[in-house]
Amino acid sequence: MRQPTRKHLTITVIATLIAITAWVLLRQPASTTSITELAKTAPLHAQTLSEKLIPETDLPPPGTRSLFDHLIVQNDGLPYPFEKLIALLQKQHPEGQTPVSLLIPHGRSLLKGQADDARPRIVVAADYQTGNTPVALGTAPQGQLFLGFVENAKEIEVLSYNEAAGRFEFQLVQNYCEGCVPRIVYARRAICTTCHQGATPIFSQRPWNETNGQQATANAIAAARGDKPYHSVPVRQPLSMPERYDQLTDVGNFLKATQKLWLEGCGAEGAECRRQMLSLALLYADNPGGFDAKSAEADRLRQLQAASFPKDGVTVPESDIHNRDPIGEKQGFKGWLSSLVTRDIRFGEGAKDNEDLGQFDKLPPLAVDVDPLTLRAPKQVLKATDIDGVYGVAGFFTEADIKTLGEQYGFDIRKLRAKVAALPPETFAARPLSRVAMMNALLDKPRQYCCLKTDEMSPPVASGVPPLKIVRNLQLKPYEEHCFACHRGNPAKRLDFMNGENEDAVLANLQAKKEIRDALDWERYEGTDKASKLMPPRDSVQYPKLKKAGPEFRQKMRETVPGMFDF
Repeated sequence: MRQPTRKHLTITVIATLIAITAWVLLRQPASTTSITELAKTAPLHAQTLSEKLIPETDLPPPGTRSLFDHLIVQNDGLPYPFEKLIALLQKQHPEGQTPVSLLIPHGRSLLKGQADDARPRIVVAADYQTGNTPVALGTAPQGQLFLGFVENAKEIEVLSYNEAAGRFEFQLVQNYCEGCVPRIVYARRAICTTCHQGATPIFSQRPWNETNGQQATANAIAAARGDKPYHSVPVRQPLSMPERYDQLTDVGNFLKATQKLWLEGCGAEGAECRRQMLSLALLYADNPGGFDAKSAEADRLRQLQAASFPKDGVTVPESDIHNRDPIGEKQGFKGWLSSLVTRDIRFGEGAKDNEDLGQFDKLPPLAVDVDPLTLRAPKQVLKATDIDGVYGVAGFFTEADIKTLGEQYGFDIRKLRAKVAALPPETFAARPLSRVAMMNALLDKPRQYCCLKTDEMSPPVASGVPPLKIVRNLQLKPYEEHCFACHRGNPAKRLDFMNGENEDAVLANLQAKKEIRDALDWERYEGTDKASKLMPPRDSVQYPKLKKAGPEFRQKMRETVPGMFDF
């Protein structure tokens, strides 16, 4: 056997030293947490009061819906492409400002394998409140509506607040692509809460290196696709943009903590505790700088809380995950060493949608400290001596609300608090805190609110329900291509007339809608005062395709629907 030469020994020693150095520098433990197993985990503790009253079911509690559903219903359907959905949020803003939007090419979401520098994930947060009118209360989506869009996955993840249920809803817009039939479904909460561990919004900490608020990330996106905006989102954003997004997730996160303080902090029989909390919240909202947290009235709340406050306290979920720098991880000597023992995610690997957990688990694990699957300790544990519920309840009211209440009570906070003291005990029964319900209890005349009624909405759909397969009734195929996008699965009941559990039911529902014959009769009504009722809408992606198909194609579609005088 040939003896090793000095050169071979030197190479072996160097390789060994590199391996040892890599182990020392890179010995951050990698996360071995399996999302598949986490999604199966059931809570081991007895349900708290807030968990009983605000259940963690996949579908929203009966008679309630998400803010996103209400937004889509009131605007007659889901806009496409994604820039139109962003434009819809901009239109809702009283001053026409664009929503907070960021690009994240190499993030940590379930769909991270489907995003890259050329097609980054887009995250959007609503940042506005609308004013009240004499007959209606304005909306308050600030910190209550978040979107995450991955173009290659053809999916939008939606997190939006449910005013009536007192919780955030997790939804997916699946099959969101040109020529496709999108489906709005409620996601499996057990999957979503593996990362959103408080069932609330989450975001990374400063300096947000994953986002295009950092120059290196923006430069990488620009190198891959140029400086042209991506779905109307600028490739380069100031650092103030991720900072504002972070603030909005913190706002949303404390809604959950406030509900827990309102319910568990005061207990099932704590009507007077909740009354005191509301009274102090309005006092704080009226004059934050002059609020005395050590006053006798604040001590009174502490005494009331002490009677029922959970022994282990009330936890505030940790909504901040550690900053991660995907570009920095690859730079320098440590980055070179890391490349020897790890591999990059190739584009297209991993989960293709939010149900594809097995493929996600096959991806290289992140370090424990930056993996959102890692169990996070609470941000804070509040005790009976804390009165953070006061600040949380105050945050439920908008600036317009405080002004509206001020106008009714002559801007005399004593009169407003006297009204609180006079409200019947059932106003403060153990139920989720609702800004709208409390405002109407305090106003002389109740005001309407856009986002509560569900009687004109189609039933919510759970994730995993299979899409319709047309096998026998082939006359449905043209409708599938040109009409299902708006009229099948639409949250608005009046627009959902092409829905049904099977193709026979869909055909029956479609044939019962006689108006379809006129809506497709372009030749008769084009240029008349009924032109606006022709379908599909002129600004839709379906219109040019149906126009190209020609009048004979549309006539066959019309013949599927019986005429008024058919026998």
